Amino acid sequence: MYFNLINQAIEVKNPDRGVAAIEVEFVMENCQSGQINVTDIMLQGGTIATIWAGHPSETRWSLDG
Repeated sequence: MYFNLINQAIEVKNPDRGVAAIEVEFVMENCQSGQINVTDIMLQGGTIATIWAGHPSETRWSLDG
């Protein structure tokens, strides 16, 4: 199993109006058979994509045992 990091910019038709709803669809094409596992999805505003960073409470520290 391997993972791909994909960044995709979505253009808004009228940026002055904002976004009322978002619909996400996953499509697997050109496959005889197989399986796709989606592990994480992150949507964020702005023009620069940033990588996911865990919350400090999710990080195991050396004092945790």
